[in-house]
Amino acid sequence: MHRIVHLAPWFIMISGVLAAPAAAQFPPPGQPLYACIRLDRDREEGRLMRLVTANENCRPNETRIQWNIVGPRGPAGPAGPAGPPGIAGPAGATGPQGVAGPTGPAGPQGVAGPAGPPGPQGALGPPGPDGAMGLQGPQGPAGPTGATGPAGPTGPAGVQNLFGTDTSLASAARGRECTLGEIILSAGVRGVGAPADGRLLAINQNTALFSLIGTIYGGNGQTTFALPDLRAAAPNGLTYTICHEGIYPSSQ
Repeated sequence: MHRIVHLAPWFIMISGVLAAPAAAQFPPPGQPLYACIRLDRDREEGRLMRLVTANENCRPNETRIQWNIVGPRGPAGPAGPAGPPGIAGPAGATGPQGVAGPTGPAGPQGVAGPAGPPGPQGALGPPGPDGAMGLQGPQGPAGPTGATGPAGPTGPAGVQNLFGTDTSLASAARGRECTLGEIILSAGVRGVGAPADGRLLAINQNTALFSLIGTIYGGNGQTTFALPDLRAAAPNGLTYTICHEGIYPSSQ
């Protein structure tokens, strides 16, 4: 293992005892120097130092040292005081005139002067076009009733309306077994099924009927669906009902 020995205390003592081959082993400037020194305490002539290369090992009775001819750079000294200002030189010649700058913005408008005296009246111009018609005035009071005229001839007999009057008066009831979705016409105050008057039914309570008619007649399709509204199509005084609890129709 190499030992690095600080050279300051040794340099004066060993400067005169370099071995003869040392001159050929000086490295380039700025590179460290390596040496092996032998110290024989009993003999003054035994103190001998020889320069070696960076990778060369010392002998068993020698100690390896290194140093650099160029020491580290010292700190910068304080700045000196500023000298007195020199005498001002003569003024230089006037340079050429520069290019004219852009025109500045317009200033604010001045105050309007007093109005001049009115001029003479001009000649009368041609008449203008007719204006738009004005709004209509309020209606006048009604005049007296005139005399009654002679009776006109008798007109043809009117058409009798036999449907849509006083219909869907029967309440829902149970009776004979019916097929789901079947339309039944009843003349009494009770009809088998539910009145076909467009009412909304809950899907979760009428899932079988909903699977047949869906939302053809209305409803949101999520919680409700509507029955057909046949009130205007029922004969006067009768009720159309729809079977909502019965036999589920099977396919052929």
